[in-house]
Amino acid sequence: MVTNHYGHFLLTNLLLGMLKKSSPSRVINVTSPSHSKRKKLDPDSLNFEHDKYSPVVAYGQSKLCNVLFTQELAVKLSGSGVTANCANPGETNSEILNAHLLSLRICAIKIFFVTVCKDPELGAKTSIYLAVAEEVDGVSGRYFAECKEAEPSQLAQQKHLAQQLWKASEVAVKLQPHEKHY
Repeated sequence: MVTNHYGHFLLTNLLLGMLKKSSPSRVINVTSPSHSKRKKLDPDSLNFEHDKYSPVVAYGQSKLCNVLFTQELAVKLSGSGVTANCANPGETNSEILNAHLLSLRICAIKIFFVTVCKDPELGAKTSIYLAVAEEVDGVSGRYFAECKEAEPSQLAQQKHLAQQLWKASEVAVKLQPHEKHY
């Protein structure tokens, strides 16, 4: 959660004043198809205070938070000249597994990633598209995959959940009143 959600949330909030002054500006959050595997999100247990921890569940939850954060950010920035969208790079062969100790399971996953997944350059295509494409000028709060707008999971479309996540994230990162630029 710290790496995949809280860090993005805090950094974006700390940059919002400058992004608004520099508008038009774009915020692009990288998410994952794993967000759609989550069937619930408890904003009071984002760090698994009330649930059993699982790395796979935690990753999917953090990616769901990316989508919800993006949608609420778009609402808060409406009319400011700053847009926020999500990029789903698809299954990409990154170096994420290199930090893990080698095990038979990790080796099998690495073989899958090398043989089936996109290379990092191709995985970056949707993020780059959202950063520079003229056809997405003014488009905000959307989810993109393969350089096209796509539909996120039903859970990721719940506005009240996005609002609850925003409030819980403000508390978790200790966002100060002077750091709020929305």
